[in-house]
Amino acid sequence: MKPRGRTTALLASTILCLILGLTACGDVADPTPPATAGTSAAGEPTDSCGGTAGRVKDHLDSAKVGSVVVNGQCTSVVITTTLGDDAGADAVQLCESAAQVAYTGDVNAVTVLAASTRELAIGIAGAKCMASA
Repeated sequence: MKPRGRTTALLASTILCLILGLTACGDVADPTPPATAGTSAAGEPTDSCGGTAGRVKDHLDSAKVGSVVVNGQCTSVVITTTLGDDAGADAVQLCESAAQVAYTGDVNAVTVLAASTRELAIGIAGAKCMASA
């Protein structure tokens, strides 16, 4: 049988460690987290895919284009627009135009979204863009 004093000391030190460990997880002293990968301090996405997003946006040069980002480990170009949900023909034209410069490196798909974020058109390398259903 263990002496009673040693058990009490061991239990007290265990509780103290738990309390200190839990208080170290508080958020009051936590610094602001750094910007996540793919964003700058201003919140704008950076283009770490060889400039593909910028090249596509410059090529489109349209007031209908809100933003162009490259997703999926540089495999997919996503174009957000100001188009309505019924503007499939305009979206296909934007997709075809983007495809002229987008398919470089690992990029193999182009998606055009309406202002509502509904998918309007999609294209894959080696094929024509199609309006989404």
